[in-house]
Amino acid sequence: MTEFNPTIFLAGDRAGQGRWEVGHYRQHLNYLNHLAQLLTPVLLPDHPLLTMGRTKLERRVWLEDHQEVHSTLRIYANVTGIDLSAVDFDDPEQFSVWLDDHALEHSLIDAAFGL
Repeated sequence: MTEFNPTIFLAGDRAGQGRWEVGHYRQHLNYLNHLAQLLTPVLLPDHPLLTMGRTKLERRVWLEDHQEVHSTLRIYANVTGIDLSAVDFDDPEQFSVWLDDHALEHSLIDAAFGL
């Protein structure tokens, strides 16, 4: 079951972003739990993905860490994806495309893990 819903929000919508952040982080916790319960457990660290941050530096750090997490998850889910750190959140078009691409990758990981 996914807790990552909605998978998109409008730029500038702080409440929508907050709901997205919580659901997104909880889904990443579901991935960690799924991998830890495998016959041969895979124990991955819990990265600080709860909030994207508000400043450019905070968002850059979050994006790079988030990309690292997805790179690792892709190995176990046998999926591919884009470089999730390569986005300018201040560009509404880039941000919208990123949200869609990111949501697609989460749906692929969810399916691979049976969540």
